[in-house]
Amino acid sequence: MKRPSWRSAIVVLAVVPLLLLGWLGYQHWLRTYRSAAAFVPADALLVIESTDLLKTQTPANTGVMVPSIGQLPLFAVAANRVRQLVGAGLDSATSVRLLQQKAIRYSLHPTSRNTYEFLFYVPIDRDEGLLSHLQRPDPQRFKLLSRQYNGRTIFNLRDLTNQSFGFYLFHQNYLIGSPSGLLAEQLARHLDQLFPAPGVAFSPSPDNVASVYLPAQTLDTMLVGPTSTASLIRLFLPETITLQFRRSVSPTHWLGFSADAVGNRQAVAVLFESQTPHRIRQAALLPTTLTSLCHLALSDAPRFGEAVLALMRGTGNVGLKNRLNQTGELIPAFYTALAGDVVLCRTETSAETAEQIILVEATDINRLSQAFQRIAFRLGAATPRPKTFLGHQLIALTVNELPATLLSNLFAGFGETWLTQHDNYLVLANSETALQTYLTRLNSRAVWETDARLNQLLTQTLRPAHLTTFTKLDSPGTLLPTQQTTAWQTLLGASPFGPVENLAYQATYGQGTILSTVLLGRTNQQSDTTVLNKLLLRKRIPFNASLIASPVVIGRLAETSVQRPPQIWAQNSARQFVLLTTDKDKLVQDTTDGPIRSAVVGIDWRKNGKLQYLFLTDRSLYVADLGEKTVRVERINRPPGLESSLLVPYSGSSTLPDVVALFAHKDGSIYGLDRAQKLVIRLFVPPTSAPLRLPFQVINQGKTTAVLGLQANGKLNQWLDRGKPPYPQPPGFPVLVAPPTDSARFSGPALWLPATEQFVAVTTAGSLIHFDKKGMLISRKQLYRPFRGGTFQLFPDTEQTGFVLLRTTDTGIAVLDAEGNRGVELRNLKPASTHLQYHRMGNGLEILAVKSGLFTTLYTLAGKQIGDRAIPSLFPVTLQYDAQTGDLYIVSSVEKAVQLFTIRLQ
Repeated sequence: MKRPSWRSAIVVLAVVPLLLLGWLGYQHWLRTYRSAAAFVPADALLVIESTDLLKTQTPANTGVMVPSIGQLPLFAVAANRVRQLVGAGLDSATSVRLLQQKAIRYSLHPTSRNTYEFLFYVPIDRDEGLLSHLQRPDPQRFKLLSRQYNGRTIFNLRDLTNQSFGFYLFHQNYLIGSPSGLLAEQLARHLDQLFPAPGVAFSPSPDNVASVYLPAQTLDTMLVGPTSTASLIRLFLPETITLQFRRSVSPTHWLGFSADAVGNRQAVAVLFESQTPHRIRQAALLPTTLTSLCHLALSDAPRFGEAVLALMRGTGNVGLKNRLNQTGELIPAFYTALAGDVVLCRTETSAETAEQIILVEATDINRLSQAFQRIAFRLGAATPRPKTFLGHQLIALTVNELPATLLSNLFAGFGETWLTQHDNYLVLANSETALQTYLTRLNSRAVWETDARLNQLLTQTLRPAHLTTFTKLDSPGTLLPTQQTTAWQTLLGASPFGPVENLAYQATYGQGTILSTVLLGRTNQQSDTTVLNKLLLRKRIPFNASLIASPVVIGRLAETSVQRPPQIWAQNSARQFVLLTTDKDKLVQDTTDGPIRSAVVGIDWRKNGKLQYLFLTDRSLYVADLGEKTVRVERINRPPGLESSLLVPYSGSSTLPDVVALFAHKDGSIYGLDRAQKLVIRLFVPPTSAPLRLPFQVINQGKTTAVLGLQANGKLNQWLDRGKPPYPQPPGFPVLVAPPTDSARFSGPALWLPATEQFVAVTTAGSLIHFDKKGMLISRKQLYRPFRGGTFQLFPDTEQTGFVLLRTTDTGIAVLDAEGNRGVELRNLKPASTHLQYHRMGNGLEILAVKSGLFTTLYTLAGKQIGDRAIPSLFPVTLQYDAQTGDLYIVSSVEKAVQLFTIRLQ
């Protein structure tokens, strides 16, 4: 056997000390220079680092409170976990002094299937006061429990009632803690790794108030929702985002910036190759009621068209490929005529389906419109019959998902496309109602340009970008899902967005990088807590004579534009028609033959690009033309027997192009106002004569419009505006909803619910009936009847987009939800002299206005009173809600005065 040489021994003796020195140096590095990044376990759902979360708000030089990043709910929860442990036993000034200058890291982890919790990492250096407090707490107030786990000591600070303030351990120069003992144990195991991963590194900057790392799995979880648009938007985001929130000149918004690798988003980046980013430029075309928008900024539209078509042809959607193959040679002309902006807007609506508008900027508006229509005709659209509304020509193109075929699935949701032109923009809508509503808002100047805060957001806060998405988080019909998973709800509580109303994401795509901007904040004013929920009298306009009807409001009471001030119409006992302004002007205009009984409906009666207003008295139909401070009233004869309480706008159809409004007759038939003949003519006639239960309903069915009316004899009619008189009803109609017995009478209407594709009605005895669109019975449910009995009624909101159920007794009214579950109970009323209104105001606000005697009280559907007192009112009140300020406007009348009130809502 060969002996080891002396040279080998020398090598061994030399290497061993070097290895030992290397190991000691590594341990010294771990103790001295290792950052909290390496301590974070790998399953972190997000990582935050900030020196500002524990700071309090301080006034700026202007005296205005600068918003703190710690106000945002996620950051607030993270900071509170530190305060809960460190603040226990320390006065607030001491805890702030010890913590506010430290770069504290936070990581979020799952602790069970439906719960998340934070770990926090606090550098302690030589903070003797903090160490003394946590290692030797006051025994008169606290007890400190400890246990060994995986060779480490985990402490648990509790008070004398055994309430836990958190678990923590000391590692090198860090205090690491959590409210969860499970996470503390998980961390102890993680810290034993010999060579841990370096973790997430944040670039230091004195301008940063917080840095946030969001891995791919967290972004996927946040953007999983009921809408497919949310998952589509996820494709435009980087795989992972590392945001740096910085101090902003904007007093209302927080801005986060990120530069991330393109990674597997190369196909999206190609779409914007050689496209110069720019800001959104259509402040005069964006309605203030929009809930979300998606903006594409283009500088080379033909090149974008080639890229998006190549991307769509590579998908597995056979129907899309077929449509592209049919129109291949026509599509380039569309992109050649397209200029720099494409914007999708979703607007507030109480209807079940979102109203969508697409604005497409044109280099030549006529060429763009013709190119779009040629593509539609190639795909089978019928030759349209244009309609005129507010000076715009409206064209219906009956092709499914036409915008999505040309622009990508971000622009989906168009069962048909309604088209018009405005300046150099092609305006596309997913329904006639959506387009008419949009043009009405343009006409009244209810756009971002006239709102100072929204205009500032658009022109100063938002930045140039290829893609911009914006959504109001507290509104229905948004691009992004607002319903969070159970785990996020448990972590963030009942208000997961807190003071955040607006969320915007902007992306600019470079060669290998995606530059992202995230914007969080609000444009609506925060409610002043000193006047919150208080009824405030803003104006009182006295009269010499008594009023005979509810005042009518034209325009928005919150509108500050001098060009289009709101008007209030009032009628006195001398039959004078009086114009009031918010400046307290009182101008007698004309006389009428009685009080206004119906709603006042705006239509383009004269085809002059302006709205005129229709209303009914007991004897006549009137059309009112508005001037700056004038109202000219024209009387139109009406047949005898019309119901004066209801006037329903009608957008016309290919069969009835000139009919603009519908009226009910006491024999159960429905009449229409013909704009061309200036006559009220009979249109829809039931097989048997019996009064209609008002209101009847107008249903837009795409190519045709249906009119739904339930008669007192239990027959439900559904007339279709096609063919020739007498207008037909579909097979199965009229439907005998229930036999005409004493227990199957109806005191309210039936209603079509588009979301469920069902008709619903309730008998006076409480039989809740659902049946399908063919008139076949689906279900019948008997609602609970109390000892005192009561009669039931289906009660739709003023827009006929939803309903509640009323149960009326001789002493009160109960308001039930759509399934008959108990809701608001109104007692000590005289139902015969009580008037109810149900309003869906937008932004999720639903109000029940109850007039009993000479006062009106407002309630939420949960039964909570709105306002600190009842509103004096001789007649039913008029309500308007301004989401920008949170103000609810109420116009009411007493015997000789019109009064304007406001209530500031949360």
